[in-house]
Amino acid sequence: MTAELTTLAADLGDAEQLHQPSNLPHAPLAVDAAQVPLAGGTDPAYGEVRWRTLINGSDDAPRDMVLGIAEFGPGGRLLPHRHDPAEFYFGLEGTGMVTIDGIPHEIRPGVAIYVPGGAEHGTVAGRDGLRFAYGFAAPSFEQIQYRFSAQA
Repeated sequence: MTAELTTLAADLGDAEQLHQPSNLPHAPLAVDAAQVPLAGGTDPAYGEVRWRTLINGSDDAPRDMVLGIAEFGPGGRLLPHRHDPAEFYFGLEGTGMVTIDGIPHEIRPGVAIYVPGGAEHGTVAGRDGLRFAYGFAAPSFEQIQYRFSAQA
């Protein structure tokens, strides 16, 4: 058995290392959400939501996904809108209602919601506010074109 383990170890030592920064299409990234400033919350066209974009691509540093945290005060809203890529929400704190194509879905800590691409959806936070993680399979947040229903 020892000889077989030695042979296996030698074979593994000669193997090409996979999933190392040098051979991945994009470099690994770690982001501390507490270090990312809040954006949004100032344009009445989309509501009172604020967000922190944690993982995002750019022309010189492409990514395969976007990840962020949305934050709402009590009763805060993200007005009904659409965008082409599908999106997910994952409840972190508080409660709220996410309405997708007219169907309400409760969001709270631990609840995941899938929003199909092109579906109209909006959010209203509960009395204690709401925080959820959101994500898209898209190269950058800036490439996602939001179409708000009130502007349609």
